[in-house]
Amino acid sequence: MAAGFMQSLGKEKVKVLSAGSMPKEQINPVAIEVMKEVGIDISNNQPKILTTDSVKERSEEHTSELQSH
Repeated sequence: MAAGFMQSLGKEKVKVLSAGSMPKEQINPVAIEVMKEVGIDISNNQPKILTTDSVKERSEEHTSELQSH
């Protein structure tokens, strides 16, 4: 839900990444409904696992982006 709010509020200005250490196979249907009530669609989002490798990859991507500016 936090990622959904951030994507909605940040528009194109913010790149939102979200993952968890023990993600479920699908987003909680109640969360989808609650977000729909406030006008945010998270139904197409997929839970992702947070791994050391994924953190390293994102860190390297952002370091490259920062260095290019």
